[in-house]
Amino acid sequence: MMNGLLIYRQAADHTKQKTQLETMIGAFQQWNLTLIAITTQDASRLLETSSQGFFKFAVLLDDDSQLARHLQIEHRIKVFNDESSISLSIDRALLSISLRNAMIPSPITIALPYLVNVNVMGRIQDVNAMMQDIMYPVLIKNRYPHVQEKMYFVRDEKELIRTLSPIGMQPLIIQAYVPLENRQIFKVLTIGDKVQAGIEAITVNQQTFFKQAKLPSSVSKLALKTAKTIGATYALISVFYLNKKNPYVYSVKTNPNIVELQLVTGIYLSWYLARHIYHQVKKLK
Repeated sequence: MMNGLLIYRQAADHTKQKTQLETMIGAFQQWNLTLIAITTQDASRLLETSSQGFFKFAVLLDDDSQLARHLQIEHRIKVFNDESSISLSIDRALLSISLRNAMIPSPITIALPYLVNVNVMGRIQDVNAMMQDIMYPVLIKNRYPHVQEKMYFVRDEKELIRTLSPIGMQPLIIQAYVPLENRQIFKVLTIGDKVQAGIEAITVNQQTFFKQAKLPSSVSKLALKTAKTIGATYALISVFYLNKKNPYVYSVKTNPNIVELQLVTGIYLSWYLARHIYHQVKKLK
């Protein structure tokens, strides 16, 4: 047996989280990998009292890139996902640049100027100049995703100014809006170099639910290329599919809830993740 950490951030719904942790631990046990579940806050304390090399790997259920870096450098633990891929996934501006450099289609994204305690409205002329290649309407979002964040739909320059005035003292991005017409939304789970599951988001009467989907090949290929570009061992990649032929990547999550995805797809996804990680960690010295 090889020991690993399952690191999670405490959730409000303890019962649901306990089920997630137990399911992951059980799947890894089938591959002779022992997972010790520990909160993000307690992980460092546990490692300080453990012998060097006792834990060979860690699976992060929390997108804490600093913790991932600490585990990798200070404790020489193999981390899934690593600090680099987490950092790219949680910074919408860096993710957009990485996708563009890899020739991966995605909505045009602009990172607005940001200084601590300075409102971007003081540089509105610079903002307008930066927006020359983007057409209204646009979306304004926080550069770094967080729980219960707000997204702003902006139709013209006047609305842009009204929107930025009260929120312009935080890191923001402006992103091209992709119209709802003729748009499908797919979520693609990649593990290693394989697409393990595809899910389609369906909206009925303003309620969104998910169902297992057979993915168009262009969507699968784009998701795999995206995962490879950011170096993710596993990731949930969200794709706009326009007019049944044009896929656009609009977000990447490097710590998806595998157990929730299992419920949607009926596929034992945590087992497939455990299998992939097993083959990775058995190479470790």
